[in-house]
Amino acid sequence: MPRMFRNINALIVPTGIGAQIGGFAGDATPAAKLLAKASDVLITHPNVINAALLTDIPKNVIVLEGYLMDRFFADQILLRPNVKHKIAVVMDSGASERDKETTENCLNAAKNVYGLDILDEIFYTADAVNASLENMPDPDILLHACKQAVDAGATALALVVKLPDPENPKLLEKYNKGQGLDPIGAIEAKISHMVSRQFLLPSAHAPVFDTPFEHEGVVAPRVAAEHLGNTYLASVFKCLQHSPLIIPAASALKLLHSDYTDPAALKLKASAEDIRVSDLSNLVVPYDCCNAVPMIESSNHEIELLTVLNNQTVLDDPADFYAIPHRVVNNYLEAAGYLLANTKDQEYINPNLFYEH
Repeated sequence: MPRMFRNINALIVPTGIGAQIGGFAGDATPAAKLLAKASDVLITHPNVINAALLTDIPKNVIVLEGYLMDRFFADQILLRPNVKHKIAVVMDSGASERDKETTENCLNAAKNVYGLDILDEIFYTADAVNASLENMPDPDILLHACKQAVDAGATALALVVKLPDPENPKLLEKYNKGQGLDPIGAIEAKISHMVSRQFLLPSAHAPVFDTPFEHEGVVAPRVAAEHLGNTYLASVFKCLQHSPLIIPAASALKLLHSDYTDPAALKLKASAEDIRVSDLSNLVVPYDCCNAVPMIESSNHEIELLTVLNNQTVLDDPADFYAIPHRVVNNYLEAAGYLLANTKDQEYINPNLFYEH
């Protein structure tokens, strides 16, 4: 049987590393849409495509949480696209009443406007999560609420955790000017990584804060999308709408098991149409951040690693330093051209060239 998808690529811009393109409010979306047009399927992660109320995801993009992205490139899971998830909202009980009401309004709106299958119940944590910008003192508080959502039938989790205001207001001020690092990026990544690892399900995080949203005047274009509304949850719903079903590889069942993993998830069987890491043709990343599982694993699966020269970050981890085979491209337009030319099916003609996303 011929495969449904023949030109599959991935785009990664790691969270919180000050990338010139990506890492603010969906400012890598134009690059993602360009690469999606050069692909049957483009696999990416929320940091690339998440633009608050302006999140705009092409129909052939798969959004994969960061921990699951690593497991995919390690050949421990497969991806089943085009599934309709049953989404649950899991919310920090320490959030304000205003944020709880806004979350309920967003849930109801998303069901009516997006046509999503979202559980009516919001699953509140038994106690306040009390997350800092570095960690959570008691992760089980959040995980137990997630377990209730999974037991109620959820196959994807929208997480709403209250975060404190940055202790150094200058960091936030700099971020609002489109400079520096995302002050909450690290803890957001830790929250979704932890939940997806424990449950083997797609998850994404929308923060609420100690200080209510206030009008802060005109901000930098790269962060403007985050200043248009009172919640980030709508973007989480869109990301989960584009998330795949996670199929465990038979060889990795013991590695993927956790105390919270639903045994039924470990019994899912791979099909011929599931996407395996060996199906990928190309992986596109910033030039100087190649010390991560996907980049290191790329050559093991005959995936061409494209490092984008004009997307500099605060890191200094080029592929050359780790002796990872790769190709340097100057920008994402050049990367898109290479994606069209370099597929694992040499007779491939890309249908996405003939319509606009």
